[in-house]
Amino acid sequence: MKKLLLGALCLVLGATAFAAEKVIGVSLPGPVGYFIAVRDGMDTQAKKEGVKLEYTDANWDPIKQLSQIEDLVAKKVDVIAVAAADSEAIKGAIAIANEAKIPVIAFTNAIGSDEDGKYDGVVTYVGQNEVKTGALTGKIAKNLLKKDDAKIVLIEGVPGTPPQRNRKKGLTEELAGTKMEIVYNQTSRWEKERAMKIVEDLIQKNQKMDIIITQDDNSAMGAGMALQEAGLKDKIYVVGLGGSKEGLAAIKDGLIDGTTYMSAVEEGAKTIEAAGKLLRGEKLEPVTPMIQVEVNKENVDNFKGEW
Repeated sequence: MKKLLLGALCLVLGATAFAAEKVIGVSLPGPVGYFIAVRDGMDTQAKKEGVKLEYTDANWDPIKQLSQIEDLVAKKVDVIAVAAADSEAIKGAIAIANEAKIPVIAFTNAIGSDEDGKYDGVVTYVGQNEVKTGALTGKIAKNLLKKDDAKIVLIEGVPGTPPQRNRKKGLTEELAGTKMEIVYNQTSRWEKERAMKIVEDLIQKNQKMDIIITQDDNSAMGAGMALQEAGLKDKIYVVGLGGSKEGLAAIKDGLIDGTTYMSAVEEGAKTIEAAGKLLRGEKLEPVTPMIQVEVNKENVDNFKGEW
Protein backbone atom coordinates (compact mmCIF):
# COMPACT_ATOMS: atom_id res chain seq x y z
CA MET A 1 0.00 0.00 0.00
CA LYS A 2 2.80 2.38 0.95
CA LYS A 3 4.54 1.63 -2.35
CA LEU A 4 1.36 2.38 -4.24
CA LEU A 5 0.89 5.67 -2.41
CA LEU A 6 4.54 6.59 -2.95
CA GLY A 7 4.26 5.78 -6.65
CA ALA A 8 1.10 7.84 -6.97
CA LEU A 9 2.77 10.75 -5.17
CA CYS A 10 5.74 10.61 -7.53
CA LEU A 11 3.41 10.65 -10.51
CA VAL A 12 1.55 13.66 -9.14
CA LEU A 13 4.75 15.55 -8.35
CA GLY A 14 6.19 14.68 -11.75
CA ALA A 15 3.06 15.86 -13.52
CA THR A 16 3.05 19.07 -11.47
CA ALA A 17 6.68 19.80 -12.30
CA PHE A 18 6.04 19.10 -15.97
CA ALA A 19 2.95 21.32 -16.01
CA ALA A 20 4.87 24.09 -14.27
CA GLU A 21 7.62 24.23 -16.90
CA LYS A 22 7.28 27.50 -18.76
CA VAL A 23 8.56 28.03 -22.30
CA ILE A 24 9.89 31.31 -23.66
CA GLY A 25 10.07 31.60 -27.43
CA VAL A 26 13.07 33.68 -28.50
CA SER A 27 12.90 35.13 -32.00
CA LEU A 28 16.35 36.23 -33.22
CA PRO A 29 16.68 38.45 -36.32
CA GLY A 30 19.83 37.03 -37.89
CA PRO A 31 23.17 35.28 -37.35
CA VAL A 32 25.71 37.79 -36.04
CA GLY A 33 28.27 37.35 -33.28
CA TYR A 34 26.49 39.76 -30.96
CA PHE A 35 23.55 37.42 -30.55
CA ILE A 36 25.83 34.55 -29.54
CA ALA A 37 26.70 36.58 -26.44
CA VAL A 38 23.05 37.54 -25.95
CA ARG A 39 22.14 33.84 -26.01
CA ASP A 40 24.83 33.08 -23.43
CA GLY A 41 23.19 35.56 -21.08
CA MET A 42 19.75 34.17 -21.84
CA ASP A 43 20.77 30.56 -21.28
CA THR A 44 22.37 31.36 -17.93
CA GLN A 45 19.37 33.36 -16.73
CA ALA A 46 16.93 30.70 -17.96
CA LYS A 47 18.51 28.20 -15.56
CA LYS A 48 18.03 30.66 -12.71
CA GLU A 49 14.41 31.25 -13.69
CA GLY A 50 13.69 27.55 -14.25
CA VAL A 51 12.32 28.10 -17.75
CA LYS A 52 12.91 26.52 -21.15
CA LEU A 53 13.99 28.58 -24.16
CA GLU A 54 13.01 27.81 -27.75
CA TYR A 55 15.09 29.77 -30.27
CA THR A 56 14.35 30.74 -33.87
CA ASP A 57 16.54 32.72 -36.30
CA ALA A 58 15.06 34.73 -39.19
CA ASN A 59 18.31 35.27 -41.13
CA TRP A 60 17.30 38.96 -41.51
CA ASP A 61 14.12 37.98 -43.38
CA PRO A 62 11.01 39.74 -41.93
CA ILE A 63 8.65 37.29 -43.65
CA LYS A 64 10.51 34.34 -42.17
CA GLN A 65 10.42 35.97 -38.74
CA LEU A 66 6.65 36.43 -39.02
CA SER A 67 6.25 32.74 -39.87
CA GLN A 68 8.49 31.69 -36.99
CA ILE A 69 6.52 33.78 -34.50
CA GLU A 70 3.28 32.29 -35.84
CA ASP A 71 4.78 28.86 -35.10
CA LEU A 72 5.67 29.93 -31.55
CA VAL A 73 2.12 31.17 -31.06
CA ALA A 74 0.75 27.86 -32.38
CA LYS A 75 2.94 26.02 -29.87
CA LYS A 76 1.39 28.18 -27.12
CA VAL A 77 4.67 29.32 -25.59
CA ASP A 78 4.22 31.35 -22.42
CA VAL A 79 6.22 34.44 -23.45
CA ILE A 80 7.75 35.59 -26.73
CA ALA A 81 11.00 37.59 -26.70
CA VAL A 82 11.81 39.15 -30.07
CA ALA A 83 14.60 41.16 -31.65
CA ALA A 84 13.10 42.54 -34.84
CA ALA A 85 14.66 41.93 -38.24
CA ASP A 86 12.60 44.93 -39.37
CA SER A 87 11.02 47.23 -36.80
CA GLU A 88 7.93 47.97 -38.92
CA ALA A 89 7.36 44.64 -40.66
CA ILE A 90 7.36 42.84 -37.30
CA LYS A 91 4.19 44.62 -36.13
CA GLY A 92 1.91 42.03 -37.73
CA ALA A 93 3.62 39.24 -35.80
CA ILE A 94 3.26 41.17 -32.55
CA ALA A 95 -0.46 41.59 -33.23
CA ILE A 96 -0.81 37.83 -33.71
CA ALA A 97 0.89 37.17 -30.35
CA ASN A 98 -1.25 39.84 -28.66
CA GLU A 99 -4.43 38.27 -30.05
CA ALA A 100 -3.33 34.92 -28.62
CA LYS A 101 -2.78 36.61 -25.23
CA ILE A 102 0.92 35.73 -25.27
CA PRO A 103 2.98 38.57 -23.74
CA VAL A 104 5.81 39.95 -25.87
CA ILE A 105 9.17 41.35 -24.78
CA ALA A 106 11.34 43.16 -27.32
CA PHE A 107 15.12 43.16 -26.99
CA THR A 108 18.12 44.61 -28.84
CA ASN A 109 16.09 45.78 -31.87
CA ALA A 110 13.06 47.80 -30.84
CA ILE A 111 9.65 47.63 -32.52
CA GLY A 112 8.13 50.73 -34.10
CA SER A 113 9.67 54.19 -34.22
CA ASP A 114 9.83 55.31 -30.58
CA GLU A 115 13.42 56.24 -29.75
CA ASP A 116 13.23 54.67 -26.30
CA GLY A 117 11.74 51.45 -27.68
CA LYS A 118 8.22 51.77 -26.26
CA TYR A 119 5.48 49.97 -28.21
CA ASP A 120 1.87 49.30 -27.21
CA GLY A 121 1.98 45.63 -28.14
CA VAL A 122 5.12 44.99 -26.11
CA VAL A 123 5.31 44.68 -22.32
CA THR A 124 8.89 45.99 -22.12
CA TYR A 125 11.84 46.74 -24.38
CA VAL A 126 15.24 45.58 -23.13
CA GLY A 127 17.97 47.44 -24.94
CA GLN A 128 19.68 50.65 -25.82
CA ASN A 129 18.35 53.86 -27.28
CA GLU A 130 19.83 53.42 -30.76
CA VAL A 131 19.51 57.12 -31.58
CA LYS A 132 21.65 58.01 -28.57
CA THR A 133 24.13 55.30 -29.54
CA GLY A 134 24.41 56.76 -33.04
CA ALA A 135 24.95 60.18 -31.52
CA LEU A 136 27.71 58.73 -29.35
CA THR A 137 29.66 57.66 -32.45
CA GLY A 138 29.47 61.27 -33.59
CA LYS A 139 30.77 62.48 -30.23
CA ILE A 140 33.64 60.00 -30.43
CA ALA A 141 34.46 61.34 -33.89
CA LYS A 142 34.50 64.91 -32.58
CA ASN A 143 36.80 63.89 -29.72
CA LEU A 144 39.20 62.25 -32.16
CA LEU A 145 39.22 65.01 -34.76
CA LYS A 146 39.19 67.89 -32.27
CA LYS A 147 37.49 69.99 -34.94
CA ASP A 148 34.04 70.29 -36.50
CA ASP A 149 35.17 70.51 -40.12
CA ALA A 150 35.70 67.05 -41.60
CA LYS A 151 34.72 64.68 -44.39
CA ILE A 152 33.04 61.52 -43.11
CA VAL A 153 32.49 58.13 -44.72
CA LEU A 154 29.59 56.28 -43.09
CA ILE A 155 29.43 52.48 -43.33
CA GLU A 156 26.03 51.18 -42.24
CA GLY A 157 24.51 47.87 -41.19
CA VAL A 158 21.62 45.93 -42.72
CA PRO A 159 19.26 48.44 -44.38
CA GLY A 160 15.86 48.82 -42.73
CA THR A 161 16.84 47.34 -39.38
CA PRO A 162 16.25 49.50 -36.28
CA PRO A 163 19.99 49.82 -35.50
CA GLN A 164 20.82 50.98 -39.04
CA ARG A 165 18.05 53.59 -39.20
CA ASN A 166 18.26 54.94 -35.68
CA ARG A 167 22.04 54.99 -35.41
CA LYS A 168 22.18 57.02 -38.60
CA LYS A 169 19.52 59.37 -37.25
CA GLY A 170 21.46 59.91 -34.03
CA LEU A 171 24.71 60.53 -35.88
CA THR A 172 23.05 62.99 -38.26
CA GLU A 173 21.52 64.89 -35.35
CA GLU A 174 24.86 65.01 -33.53
CA LEU A 175 26.59 66.43 -36.62
CA ALA A 176 23.93 69.09 -37.22
CA GLY A 177 25.31 72.60 -36.91
CA THR A 178 28.88 71.51 -37.64
CA LYS A 179 30.88 71.42 -40.85
CA MET A 180 31.36 67.67 -40.50
CA GLU A 181 29.89 66.25 -43.69
CA ILE A 182 28.97 62.69 -44.66
CA VAL A 183 30.45 62.57 -48.16
CA TYR A 184 29.72 58.90 -48.80
CA ASN A 185 27.69 56.15 -47.19
CA GLN A 186 27.22 52.48 -48.03
CA THR A 187 26.03 49.31 -46.32
CA SER A 188 28.36 46.54 -45.22
CA ARG A 189 25.49 44.50 -43.74
CA TRP A 190 27.63 44.22 -40.56
CA GLU A 191 30.29 42.29 -42.53
CA LYS A 192 34.03 42.91 -42.22
CA GLU A 193 34.84 41.84 -45.78
CA ARG A 194 32.20 44.09 -47.32
CA ALA A 195 33.44 47.07 -45.31
CA MET A 196 37.00 46.38 -46.36
CA LYS A 197 35.98 46.28 -50.03
CA ILE A 198 34.03 49.54 -49.68
CA VAL A 199 37.07 51.36 -48.31
CA GLU A 200 39.44 49.78 -50.82
CA ASP A 201 37.23 51.07 -53.64
CA LEU A 202 37.10 54.55 -52.09
CA ILE A 203 40.88 54.64 -51.79
CA GLN A 204 41.22 53.71 -55.46
CA LYS A 205 38.81 56.52 -56.35
CA ASN A 206 40.89 58.96 -54.26
CA GLN A 207 37.87 59.77 -52.09
CA LYS A 208 38.77 62.49 -49.59
CA MET A 209 37.95 61.43 -46.04
CA ASP A 210 39.10 62.37 -42.56
CA ILE A 211 37.25 59.70 -40.62
CA ILE A 212 35.23 56.53 -41.23
CA ILE A 213 32.28 55.98 -38.90
CA THR A 214 30.74 52.52 -38.87
CA GLN A 215 27.71 51.05 -37.15
CA ASP A 216 29.51 47.98 -35.82
CA ASP A 217 32.99 46.77 -34.90
CA ASN A 218 33.17 44.19 -37.70
CA SER A 219 32.82 46.93 -40.29
CA ALA A 220 35.26 49.16 -38.40
CA MET A 221 37.88 46.42 -38.53
CA GLY A 222 37.36 45.94 -42.25
CA ALA A 223 37.75 49.66 -42.81
CA GLY A 224 40.86 49.79 -40.63
CA MET A 225 42.43 46.85 -42.46
CA ALA A 226 41.89 48.53 -45.84
CA LEU A 227 43.46 51.75 -44.60
CA GLN A 228 46.37 49.90 -43.03
CA GLU A 229 47.14 47.98 -46.23
CA ALA A 230 47.10 51.26 -48.16
CA GLY A 231 49.40 52.94 -45.63
CA LEU A 232 46.71 55.45 -44.67
CA LYS A 233 45.74 54.35 -41.16
CA ASP A 234 47.77 57.12 -39.51
CA LYS A 235 45.91 59.72 -41.59
CA ILE A 236 42.28 58.58 -41.32
CA TYR A 237 40.41 57.73 -38.10
CA VAL A 238 38.02 54.78 -37.73
CA VAL A 239 35.11 54.59 -35.29
CA GLY A 240 33.32 51.33 -34.50
CA LEU A 241 30.34 50.42 -32.34
CA GLY A 242 29.59 47.53 -30.01
CA GLY A 243 32.74 46.70 -28.07
CA SER A 244 33.35 43.22 -29.50
CA LYS A 245 36.40 41.17 -28.52
CA GLU A 246 38.05 41.88 -31.87
CA GLY A 247 36.99 45.52 -31.73
CA LEU A 248 38.58 46.11 -28.35
CA ALA A 249 41.74 44.30 -29.46
CA ALA A 250 41.79 46.43 -32.62
CA ILE A 251 41.83 49.60 -30.52
CA LYS A 252 44.86 48.31 -28.65
CA ASP A 253 46.51 47.50 -31.99
CA GLY A 254 45.68 50.89 -33.49
CA LEU A 255 43.37 49.50 -36.17
CA ILE A 256 40.31 51.25 -34.68
CA ASP A 257 40.46 54.57 -32.85
CA GLY A 258 37.24 54.43 -30.86
CA THR A 259 34.10 52.36 -30.29
CA THR A 260 31.21 51.95 -27.88
CA TYR A 261 30.53 49.24 -25.30
CA MET A 262 27.48 47.57 -23.84
CA SER A 263 27.21 44.09 -22.34
CA ALA A 264 25.38 41.74 -24.72
CA VAL A 265 25.39 39.02 -22.06
CA GLU A 266 23.68 41.36 -19.60
CA GLU A 267 21.11 42.34 -22.22
CA GLY A 268 20.24 38.68 -22.79
CA ALA A 269 20.04 37.99 -19.07
CA LYS A 270 17.81 41.01 -18.44
CA THR A 271 15.46 39.87 -21.21
CA ILE A 272 14.88 36.46 -19.62
CA GLU A 273 14.77 38.03 -16.16
CA ALA A 274 11.96 40.27 -17.43
CA ALA A 275 10.15 37.22 -18.80
CA GLY A 276 10.51 35.51 -15.44
CA LYS A 277 8.99 38.51 -13.69
CA LEU A 278 6.08 38.44 -16.12
CA LEU A 279 5.44 34.78 -15.40
CA ARG A 280 5.42 35.56 -11.67
CA GLY A 281 2.87 38.31 -12.22
CA GLU A 282 5.26 41.17 -11.50
CA LYS A 283 4.86 44.57 -13.15
CA LEU A 284 7.47 45.75 -15.67
CA GLU A 285 8.41 49.24 -16.81
CA PRO A 286 7.89 49.93 -20.55
CA VAL A 287 11.66 50.19 -21.03
CA THR A 288 14.51 48.24 -19.44
CA PRO A 289 17.42 50.44 -20.56
CA MET A 290 20.91 49.37 -21.59
CA ILE A 291 23.58 52.07 -21.94
CA GLN A 292 26.47 52.34 -24.41
CA VAL A 293 29.68 54.08 -23.28
CA GLU A 294 32.72 55.38 -25.16
CA VAL A 295 35.84 53.25 -25.49
CA ASN A 296 39.19 54.63 -26.65
CA LYS A 297 42.87 53.77 -26.33
CA GLU A 298 43.02 55.45 -22.91
CA ASN A 299 40.29 53.34 -21.25
CA VAL A 300 40.12 50.18 -23.39
CA ASP A 301 41.74 48.03 -20.69
CA ASN A 302 38.67 48.62 -18.50
CA PHE A 303 36.43 46.60 -20.82
CA LYS A 304 36.12 42.90 -21.63
CA GLY A 305 34.69 41.79 -24.98
CA GLU A 306 31.91 39.19 -24.99
CA TRP A 307 31.37 38.40 -28.67
